[in-house]
Amino acid sequence: MPAMHDDDGPTDFASAAMVRLLLRAMAAQGLALPPGLPAPAALAGSHVPLDCKRAVVQAVLAQGGPVLLLHLARQVHGLQGDPLHRALLGASDVPGLLARWQRLERYVHSGHQVSVLSDSPGRMALQHRARPGQGGAPQPPESLAVLGVLLGCCEALGVPGLALHLGGGTALPLSAGPDQAAALASAIAQGHASHWALHWQPAAVAALPEATPPPGPQASLCDALPWPPLAHQIARRVLHDPAGEHSVHALARSQGQASRTLQRHLAAHGLSCRAIATEARTRRAAQWLLDTPHGIAEIGFACGFADQPHFTREFARQVGMTPARYRQAFGEAARPAC
Repeated sequence: MPAMHDDDGPTDFASAAMVRLLLRAMAAQGLALPPGLPAPAALAGSHVPLDCKRAVVQAVLAQGGPVLLLHLARQVHGLQGDPLHRALLGASDVPGLLARWQRLERYVHSGHQVSVLSDSPGRMALQHRARPGQGGAPQPPESLAVLGVLLGCCEALGVPGLALHLGGGTALPLSAGPDQAAALASAIAQGHASHWALHWQPAAVAALPEATPPPGPQASLCDALPWPPLAHQIARRVLHDPAGEHSVHALARSQGQASRTLQRHLAAHGLSCRAIATEARTRRAAQWLLDTPHGIAEIGFACGFADQPHFTREFARQVGMTPARYRQAFGEAARPAC
């Protein structure tokens, strides 16, 4: 895919990714695409026009109704290779997935949000609603598309015993068919399409320290730094899942140490968990900026930065230039043709 916007302004790459997901799933099933779509290059970017988003959703509804929309939105493998896909599927369980989704909503300043109404082991009650002060409530197709992506992520993560109830306690069969169609129609008619209760079999909590992540192509990005082995182990963990939270407590647990012990060991070398995580995230972002055409906003989210200004500020502090200028200077587009 060609490069996306090279500015450092905020972009709703999440909506663009949703459109790409639906279009790829439609094409895979031989469905008719809506006429007048932008060129593929535009759809690979961080922003798609509102009319385009609505046209894609309406084309899906016209060919299969809410059942088809939910089914296509669950095909999250269609985003494989996108930083967003890697960031969401880096979660280890359903609460972790929801935390990443909510961070995504904050990152792109979405007008809608998935709120957790109640939370207990193996169950979460959720509502897809307007963010306070951000306009109207989401339409049922918008809620079903978000629900589909969350279900697809849960399925990709291998969540055991996954089940779903819509508002009012209606069980939604996860297999497409007449029963699912009837449940969706009833939920939409009663205004319950945005109220969900996810159920699953919670995994047993591991009593031992977490295993060291397997090596990947990005695992060595910090190896040349003159750090002690403990710092390199932490960096490899962050590089394995840069979108993860990586708090001091979580990093200490991964090393089988108390938080204060870990901080003391790092401080003896002039380091901190935050400094290591920022260095690792910046280096991973730089690699994506140079080697892929993915959008700057999406890269910042996938590398664990709080929002795009935070990404731009930290990257410039570490590298000496903004992500956009770095890509312009050193990325694929800046290389002379052979």
